[in-house]
Amino acid sequence: MARNVTAPGVLRKAIEVGAVPAAASVSRKGEARWEAGDLSYRVWVWKDTTGALTWDLHIGDAKFGALMSEYGGLSVPVRSSQNSIPWPMTADSLLADFLQEGLGRAGQFVIDRADLCALLCSSEDVHRGDLYTWLPIANYPARLAQALILARDIGEVDLESQILSTLQGDSIRLSNGRSLEILKSAKSWASKYSTALGFDVPI
Repeated sequence: MARNVTAPGVLRKAIEVGAVPAAASVSRKGEARWEAGDLSYRVWVWKDTTGALTWDLHIGDAKFGALMSEYGGLSVPVRSSQNSIPWPMTADSLLADFLQEGLGRAGQFVIDRADLCALLCSSEDVHRGDLYTWLPIANYPARLAQALILARDIGEVDLESQILSTLQGDSIRLSNGRSLEILKSAKSWASKYSTALGFDVPI
């Protein structure tokens, strides 16, 4: 009886076809990590409830990511709305195409730290073709605090001003109907980030 490809096997195929860099470290649990320039990458592959091969790529900041690992590594999750195949039985050309068209392109989604900062500032998912960043509204204040850290570090004065202005805005409505004060929540997150980073994140 044929055996399915393992999750690490899928990632090894991704490396073989260039969807993941050869320097990436691959775990037995189906996770790969690597860095390129100012950005860090972390991808998981698994079989979803329908039996399909699924991947989730987080692209974050290489400078502060490790210090912020408890809070997601100052990253955004990149996904695909169309890239899907049944879990593969063999590491064939179908799997290669799937990985190149999905995960390979997803690795190019975030351009640089300034682009990452802008994505963190978004109150909703950002779509680029069939790829998108999953940005739940409930995490919006936390993302704004993270974006503020990046904006200040890279000297994006206009973006910093825009973020501070947004933080003074009205409360946001969550999916459960409750409201959340942006400034109050962001200040709470900034305090936690300050502890993790070892320097103040004033808001």
